[in-house]
Amino acid sequence: MQSLGIPKQFASTLMSVLVISFAATTLDTATRIQRFIINEFGQSLKIKSFSNKYIATIIAVLPAIFLAFWDVPDPASSADSTRSAGFVLWPIFGASNQMLAALTLMVISIYFLKRKKNVLPLVIPMLIVLIITFVSLLQKSIYEFGNNNVLFFISLSLLVLIIWMVIEGVIKVLEIKKSM
Repeated sequence: MQSLGIPKQFASTLMSVLVISFAATTLDTATRIQRFIINEFGQSLKIKSFSNKYIATIIAVLPAIFLAFWDVPDPASSADSTRSAGFVLWPIFGASNQMLAALTLMVISIYFLKRKKNVLPLVIPMLIVLIITFVSLLQKSIYEFGNNNVLFFISLSLLVLIIWMVIEGVIKVLEIKKSM
């Protein structure tokens, strides 16, 4: 930025503000989306307190606080070493992102199917992502069994969610096919 005539101190401050703004915006957006999901979940299950935006926000923020401040044994170092739970979960972060990508492709595929559009360009990548993610989480679960209970149970939970997601998708596709 100095080559553009912007002093180093100002450029450093500007970049810091931009990074912090990006992080704050991302955190705000993630919290809002979680709150909306909790609200909808509460409406579906008829849990009135989940419709309260303050209670829903607290429920949305608690897992993040838990991950940031709860120290767990670090499986990568000595037995006495601990790390924040968020860092310990990092090895399965990619798989959870890929699950979201597969879910997005599934929803778009179902939307296109309802409108009688070609879904093959969506279904093929969805299946590839789903299979790779499932195998990855299965391998991670097997590897972490007995080594890291936190990663084992979360990997197992993500596997169950993938299976549930596929079942729900198949049910919806069958409903659409029946109505065509």
